[in-house]
Amino acid sequence: MDGLPGPADERVRWIGDALHKLTGTKPTVDRPRTGCTRLSVRVTEQPDRTQTLAVLRVLRLGDRFGHTETARWERIWVEVCDHPAEPTPQAPQAPQAPRS
Repeated sequence: MDGLPGPADERVRWIGDALHKLTGTKPTVDRPRTGCTRLSVRVTEQPDRTQTLAVLRVLRLGDRFGHTETARWERIWVEVCDHPAEPTPQAPQAPQAPRS
């Protein structure tokens, strides 16, 4: 993971190291052209509650995270972007009619 361009390098390195320590599997790193780095780890065993909570805390340090499941394997992933995505603006709510 050394040498990735962009200001998110430190987070990518920290998250990757933490996932490796927690899962025992070195994450794969993919850098598509979207400006985000995706780390993913194949799930090979059912973790206990403590390990699951620790992994979720690490995944929350990324900008997006998720879980992929196929017939052959499961994988967790986290994306760290050079420029975090802007929050989606909320649609204005319609005024409520007064209650009588």
